Amino acid sequence: MLLRGRNVGANLQLAAEYLEAAEFYRRTVGRSDMLPIDASAIRQAIGRFRGALSKSGPKAFQQQSAASLIRVLNSQTMRVERWVKSTWQGRFEAVRFLLDRAESVDLHGSPVDRIKARNRASTIRFALRTDPVKERAALEERLKVEGLNACLIRVKELIGELHSAILAIDKAQAALPPEVRAVLMRAASPEGLPLEEVTPKLLRALQATDVLDDLVVRQL
Repeated sequence: MLLRGRNVGANLQLAAEYLEAAEFYRRTVGRSDMLPIDASAIRQAIGRFRGALSKSGPKAFQQQSAASLIRVLNSQTMRVERWVKSTWQGRFEAVRFLLDRAESVDLHGSPVDRIKARNRASTIRFALRTDPVKERAALEERLKVEGLNACLIRVKELIGELHSAILAIDKAQAALPPEVRAVLMRAASPEGLPLEEVTPKLLRALQATDVLDDLVVRQL
Protein backbone atom coordinates (compact mmCIF):
# COMPACT_ATOMS: atom_id res chain seq x y z
CA MET A 1 0.00 0.00 0.00
CA LEU A 2 2.91 2.30 0.80
CA LEU A 3 4.49 1.64 -2.61
CA ARG A 4 1.16 2.28 -4.31
CA GLY A 5 0.82 5.57 -2.49
CA ARG A 6 4.31 6.64 -3.53
CA ASN A 7 3.50 5.71 -7.14
CA VAL A 8 0.35 7.83 -7.16
CA GLY A 9 2.24 10.72 -5.55
CA ALA A 10 5.09 10.47 -8.05
CA ASN A 11 2.67 10.48 -10.99
CA LEU A 12 0.92 13.55 -9.63
CA GLN A 13 4.22 15.38 -9.17
CA LEU A 14 5.58 14.46 -12.60
CA ALA A 15 2.36 15.52 -14.33
CA ALA A 16 2.26 18.81 -12.45
CA GLU A 17 5.91 19.59 -13.25
CA TYR A 18 5.51 18.74 -16.92
CA LEU A 19 2.33 20.76 -17.38
CA GLU A 20 3.94 23.72 -15.61
CA ALA A 21 6.97 23.48 -17.90
CA ALA A 22 4.71 23.15 -20.96
CA GLU A 23 2.83 26.28 -19.93
CA PHE A 24 6.16 28.11 -19.58
CA TYR A 25 7.06 26.92 -23.10
CA ARG A 26 3.73 28.18 -24.45
CA ARG A 27 4.27 31.64 -23.02
CA THR A 28 7.93 31.81 -24.04
CA VAL A 29 7.28 30.98 -27.70
CA GLY A 30 4.36 33.42 -27.78
CA ARG A 31 1.51 31.01 -28.45
CA SER A 32 -1.93 32.56 -28.01
CA ASP A 33 -3.73 29.21 -27.86
CA MET A 34 -4.00 27.39 -24.56
CA LEU A 35 -2.56 23.98 -23.70
CA PRO A 36 -4.91 21.25 -24.96
CA ILE A 37 -5.83 20.06 -21.47
CA ASP A 38 -9.19 18.67 -20.45
CA ALA A 39 -9.22 20.43 -17.09
CA SER A 40 -12.66 19.06 -16.29
CA ALA A 41 -11.48 15.46 -16.63
CA ILE A 42 -8.51 16.15 -14.33
CA ARG A 43 -10.67 17.88 -11.70
CA GLN A 44 -13.19 15.04 -11.76
CA ALA A 45 -10.48 12.38 -11.39
CA ILE A 46 -8.88 14.26 -8.50
CA GLY A 47 -12.28 14.79 -6.91
CA ARG A 48 -13.11 11.07 -7.05
CA PHE A 49 -9.72 10.18 -5.59
CA ARG A 50 -10.12 12.70 -2.75
CA GLY A 51 -13.54 11.27 -2.03
CA ALA A 52 -12.06 7.79 -1.84
CA LEU A 53 -9.34 9.03 0.53
CA SER A 54 -11.93 10.62 2.79
CA LYS A 55 -13.97 7.44 2.84
CA SER A 56 -11.33 4.71 2.86
CA GLY A 57 -8.12 6.39 3.97
CA PRO A 58 -4.86 4.80 2.65
CA LYS A 59 -6.85 1.95 1.15
CA ALA A 60 -7.90 4.43 -1.57
CA PHE A 61 -4.46 4.03 -3.15
CA GLN A 62 -5.46 0.50 -4.14
CA GLN A 63 -8.89 1.42 -5.43
CA GLN A 64 -10.13 2.23 -8.93
CA SER A 65 -10.14 5.97 -8.32
CA ALA A 66 -6.34 5.98 -7.94
CA ALA A 67 -5.81 3.98 -11.13
CA SER A 68 -8.26 6.24 -12.99
CA LEU A 69 -6.43 9.34 -11.78
CA ILE A 70 -3.11 8.03 -13.10
CA ARG A 71 -4.69 7.16 -16.47
CA VAL A 72 -6.21 10.63 -16.79
CA LEU A 73 -2.92 12.31 -15.89
CA ASN A 74 -0.96 10.18 -18.37
CA SER A 75 -3.54 10.78 -21.10
CA GLN A 76 -3.53 14.56 -20.61
CA THR A 77 0.26 14.70 -20.42
CA MET A 78 0.61 12.76 -23.69
CA ARG A 79 -1.92 15.10 -25.28
CA VAL A 80 0.18 18.11 -24.30
CA GLU A 81 3.39 16.38 -25.42
CA ARG A 82 1.94 15.95 -28.92
CA TRP A 83 0.93 19.61 -28.95
CA VAL A 84 4.41 20.72 -27.87
CA LYS A 85 6.02 18.58 -30.57
CA SER A 86 3.67 19.87 -33.26
CA THR A 87 4.02 23.55 -32.35
CA TRP A 88 7.80 23.26 -31.95
CA GLN A 89 8.36 21.56 -35.29
CA GLY A 90 6.01 24.04 -36.94
CA ARG A 91 8.48 26.77 -36.08
CA PHE A 92 10.98 25.16 -38.48
CA GLU A 93 8.73 24.86 -41.55
CA ALA A 94 10.20 27.93 -43.24
CA VAL A 95 13.76 26.62 -42.92
CA ARG A 96 13.21 23.06 -44.19
CA PHE A 97 14.18 24.10 -47.73
CA LEU A 98 17.52 25.39 -46.46
CA LEU A 99 18.07 22.18 -44.46
CA ASP A 100 17.49 20.11 -47.60
CA ARG A 101 19.84 22.34 -49.59
CA ALA A 102 22.57 21.95 -47.00
CA GLU A 103 22.50 18.17 -47.46
CA SER A 104 22.06 18.12 -51.23
CA VAL A 105 24.76 16.84 -53.56
CA ASP A 106 24.73 20.05 -55.62
CA LEU A 107 26.15 22.20 -52.84
CA HIS A 108 29.40 23.26 -54.49
CA GLY A 109 31.51 26.21 -53.48
CA SER A 110 33.90 27.31 -50.77
CA PRO A 111 34.78 24.41 -48.45
CA VAL A 112 34.45 26.84 -45.54
CA ASP A 113 30.90 27.77 -46.56
CA ARG A 114 29.94 24.14 -47.21
CA ILE A 115 31.21 23.01 -43.82
CA LYS A 116 29.48 25.95 -42.15
CA ALA A 117 26.18 25.20 -43.90
CA ARG A 118 26.23 21.51 -43.03
CA ASN A 119 27.27 22.11 -39.42
CA ARG A 120 24.52 24.69 -38.90
CA ALA A 121 21.97 22.43 -40.58
CA SER A 122 22.97 19.51 -38.36
CA THR A 123 22.47 21.58 -35.21
CA ILE A 124 19.14 22.96 -36.43
CA ARG A 125 17.89 19.46 -37.23
CA PHE A 126 18.88 18.35 -33.74
CA ALA A 127 16.89 21.23 -32.29
CA LEU A 128 13.93 20.36 -34.48
CA ARG A 129 13.90 16.75 -33.22
CA THR A 130 14.36 17.69 -29.55
CA ASP A 131 11.40 18.19 -27.21
CA PRO A 132 11.93 21.72 -25.78
CA VAL A 133 10.10 20.75 -22.59
CA LYS A 134 11.15 17.19 -21.72
CA GLU A 135 14.61 17.44 -23.30
CA ARG A 136 15.44 21.08 -22.72
CA ALA A 137 18.71 20.22 -20.97
CA ALA A 138 19.92 18.37 -24.08
CA LEU A 139 18.84 21.29 -26.26
CA GLU A 140 20.71 23.78 -24.08
CA GLU A 141 23.82 21.62 -24.11
CA ARG A 142 23.86 21.30 -27.90
CA LEU A 143 23.19 25.00 -28.44
CA LYS A 144 25.61 25.99 -25.65
CA VAL A 145 23.11 28.34 -23.99
CA GLU A 146 20.95 28.37 -20.86
CA GLY A 147 17.19 28.87 -20.80
CA LEU A 148 14.45 28.33 -23.35
CA ASN A 149 14.47 31.92 -24.53
CA ALA A 150 18.22 31.70 -25.17
CA CYS A 151 17.58 28.51 -27.16
CA LEU A 152 15.07 30.34 -29.35
CA ILE A 153 17.52 33.16 -29.96
CA ARG A 154 20.35 30.76 -30.81
CA VAL A 155 18.21 28.74 -33.22
CA LYS A 156 17.25 31.98 -35.00
CA GLU A 157 20.94 32.90 -35.25
CA LEU A 158 21.81 29.46 -36.66
CA ILE A 159 19.11 29.77 -39.30
CA GLY A 160 20.52 33.15 -40.32
CA GLU A 161 24.04 31.71 -40.52
CA LEU A 162 22.81 28.77 -42.59
CA HIS A 163 21.01 31.12 -44.97
CA SER A 164 24.12 33.29 -45.34
CA ALA A 165 26.37 30.30 -46.06
CA ILE A 166 24.05 28.91 -48.73
CA LEU A 167 23.61 32.36 -50.26
CA ALA A 168 27.40 32.71 -50.51
CA ILE A 169 27.61 29.29 -52.19
CA ASP A 170 24.84 30.16 -54.65
CA LYS A 171 26.55 33.43 -55.54
CA ALA A 172 29.85 31.62 -56.10
CA GLN A 173 28.14 29.01 -58.30
CA ALA A 174 26.39 31.73 -60.33
CA ALA A 175 29.81 33.26 -61.08
CA LEU A 176 31.18 29.99 -62.51
CA PRO A 177 31.64 29.60 -66.27
CA PRO A 178 28.54 28.11 -67.96
CA GLU A 179 30.35 24.88 -68.92
CA VAL A 180 31.42 24.31 -65.30
CA ARG A 181 27.88 24.91 -64.01
CA ALA A 182 26.58 22.44 -66.57
CA VAL A 183 29.09 19.81 -65.40
CA LEU A 184 28.11 20.30 -61.77
CA MET A 185 24.42 19.96 -62.59
CA ARG A 186 24.98 16.76 -64.55
CA ALA A 187 27.29 15.36 -61.91
CA ALA A 188 24.58 15.94 -59.29
CA SER A 189 21.92 14.19 -61.38
CA PRO A 190 21.04 10.50 -60.84
CA GLU A 191 22.78 9.61 -64.12
CA GLY A 192 25.94 11.52 -63.29
CA LEU A 193 28.57 12.67 -65.78
CA PRO A 194 30.36 9.94 -67.79
CA LEU A 195 34.14 10.06 -67.41
CA GLU A 196 34.52 9.86 -71.17
CA GLU A 197 33.10 13.38 -71.40
CA VAL A 198 35.74 14.83 -69.07
CA THR A 199 38.13 16.26 -71.62
CA PRO A 200 41.51 17.85 -70.77
CA LYS A 201 39.98 21.27 -71.47
CA LEU A 202 37.07 20.62 -69.12
CA LEU A 203 39.44 19.25 -66.48
CA ARG A 204 41.49 22.46 -66.62
CA ALA A 205 38.31 24.54 -66.25
CA LEU A 206 37.26 22.53 -63.19
CA GLN A 207 40.70 22.93 -61.65
CA ALA A 208 40.74 26.67 -62.36
CA THR A 209 37.44 27.17 -60.52
CA ASP A 210 38.40 25.02 -57.50
CA VAL A 211 35.45 22.64 -57.86
CA LEU A 212 37.35 19.55 -58.99
CA ASP A 213 37.57 18.23 -55.43
CA ASP A 214 33.77 18.40 -55.18
CA LEU A 215 33.44 15.64 -57.77
CA VAL A 216 33.80 11.93 -57.10
CA VAL A 217 33.78 8.84 -59.29
CA ARG A 218 31.03 6.33 -58.60
CA GLN A 219 29.98 3.13 -60.30
CA LEU A 220 26.41 2.99 -61.60
